[in-house]
Amino acid sequence: MFEVRNGIKYLIIIYLAISILIWYYKPKMIFNDKSTKNFGTGYNKTVFSYHIVLIFLALVLFYIYEVIWSKRNNFL
Repeated sequence: MFEVRNGIKYLIIIYLAISILIWYYKPKMIFNDKSTKNFGTGYNKTVFSYHIVLIFLALVLFYIYEVIWSKRNNFL
């Protein structure tokens, strides 16, 4: 029906683990004491909001996965 490469499953697990670690450690440039900072440039705002970081992380992880998968299958 719907075929998914085996590596995608591991990629999703890695993505979720990194997302949870970022949420657990709450870096000061992304979070206030208990909540995320607002997106923007100004006092108590950040351009590295949690959602933007997660989108960027997903793109980078998928790109790295595709490069490794392509090399493994001799497409590069």
